[in-house]
Amino acid sequence: MAALVIWLPVQRLFQTTSVEAIVNARTLTLRAPIDGVVSSAPASLAIGATFPAGTPLLHITNSRADRTRFDDLRRLEEHTEIEAAALKTRLDNIERMHSDFVAQTRLFQIGRIAQLEARIEESKSNLAASTTRQEETAAVLERALELDSKGFQPKALLEKVRRDDEIAKQDVRSIEQRIKGIAVELDSAKSGSFLGDSYNDRPRSSQRADELQQQVVELSAQLTEKQLMIRQLKKEIDVERDRLQLNSDAQVLAPSSSAVWELLTAPGEHVQRGQELMRLLDCNAALVTAVVSETVYNRLQIGSSASFRLRDGDVAMPGRVVNLTGVASATANYAIAPSSLRKEQYRVAVEVPDLANDGQGCHLGRTGQVIFANQSGAAITATAQ
Repeated sequence: MAALVIWLPVQRLFQTTSVEAIVNARTLTLRAPIDGVVSSAPASLAIGATFPAGTPLLHITNSRADRTRFDDLRRLEEHTEIEAAALKTRLDNIERMHSDFVAQTRLFQIGRIAQLEARIEESKSNLAASTTRQEETAAVLERALELDSKGFQPKALLEKVRRDDEIAKQDVRSIEQRIKGIAVELDSAKSGSFLGDSYNDRPRSSQRADELQQQVVELSAQLTEKQLMIRQLKKEIDVERDRLQLNSDAQVLAPSSSAVWELLTAPGEHVQRGQELMRLLDCNAALVTAVVSETVYNRLQIGSSASFRLRDGDVAMPGRVVNLTGVASATANYAIAPSSLRKEQYRVAVEVPDLANDGQGCHLGRTGQVIFANQSGAAITATAQ
């Protein structure tokens, strides 16, 4: 009896096997992306149902999504479009009026040039007549001077002839200067300025055309500004429409190929954003959780090679140690909490890829045997009880 009492603790010190090993899998928690009412997407949504990645599982609609910003932008866009249309109409009318005044100014310029050219021709004719008269008075003055030198010409008549000759010369000079002035007016008219037109150098139609041209420039700038504003508003409306769509309608998709583990909501229920909706069992990440003795635990490290054999099977599936929690709390997102393995305190997680690739699901909850290989090649066994 004394030997037995002493041997049991000593045997525990030399024990190299764990006492529990079980197939486990991580769970995925799906939360509500928006506030709204839940509706079931597939009719077959039930505990244990499997779905491939990307399958819509739940549909959430929120008829009370805040659309104030979207409506404000739409109203502002409509108001801006109305203003732009009014500016366009006004611009078209002013451009039409401007074209009419430009045409009127052009007709006035053509008529003014023709008038001045006619006046020049008239003045040239008058100049020719005055030149002839001046030549005639010059000849008369020459004869009068000759008669005066011989004493046959009265002094009064000589003075009259001289006066007539001087007047004829001044007439010629006056007509020549008038022709120069008309030529200046003609050159100005050809360039668009009209000298002698009351106190203005341009007619009223031309001045009005200039005023309308300034209005055309201003209205064109305002119209361009409105059009740029409309384009910017359209971009903001598209962004706000996408945001409104995200907040008013959302589908909850399966993140990976998985099975429904737990349903936390039902169709017709109103949920809050971030509220848990369901938990999925991710069989693609199947692994084995085991508890080992302190001696075995101290010999293990992350990445250590291991193999797993189901309790009723004879095929050893290769794996590796991915987590060593010891006496600390293990990860909480396991379908079977590692804390339920209570025969030892030191917990180990072993990744076994073949569990997810054998086409038979996760084998969740099945027990088996994990064999760890230490650095010296010796086998350390964890046996399910």
